Amino acid sequence: MNVDRGDDGLSLIELIVVVIILGILGTVIATIFVNTWKSEEAVRTQSQATTSGQLVSSEIERAMRNAVAFDVSADGSTLRVDSSLGGNRQCQAFSLLADGAHMTVTAAPAAASGWPIWQKNIAQSGAPFFVKSGNTVTYTFSALSKSDSGTVAAAPVRFTGTAYMRNAAAGSLAPCW
Repeated sequence: MNVDRGDDGLSLIELIVVVIILGILGTVIATIFVNTWKSEEAVRTQSQATTSGQLVSSEIERAMRNAVAFDVSADGSTLRVDSSLGGNRQCQAFSLLADGAHMTVTAAPAAASGWPIWQKNIAQSGAPFFVKSGNTVTYTFSALSKSDSGTVAAAPVRFTGTAYMRNAAAGSLAPCW
């Protein structure tokens, strides 16, 4: 007698093998996605830090190009500039404190301190923020790349540069400071 045993189902061993293979594939795919998200966050925060640092650098250089007079505080944390932009006087100041970079811009005499935070993730980079030498100022700082949770996501981006006064004749800070 010939009994026909159909293959209508899976054996327990076949089911266990399929579950193990699917588990391994699921783990591999999940690991790839997690690593992709972490890489994307590192690139995004590094890009934000670079953009923030470039903004600070360009504003300092713009202020110095149009400066009539400028001064750097004794500790190198503050730059005060009396500039002439488009024929109008502007009092500008940049300061690096523990909570970030502060800036003020006004047409009238400016307050000595208490300026709003301009860029949060800017920090001192070993050297003073500003160093004055004749009609130039050298700036050095780091832009921190922080994640949304506030942890440092990648190495800081270090900025250093020298900004020059375009005006050869030195003026006075008197109207501003």
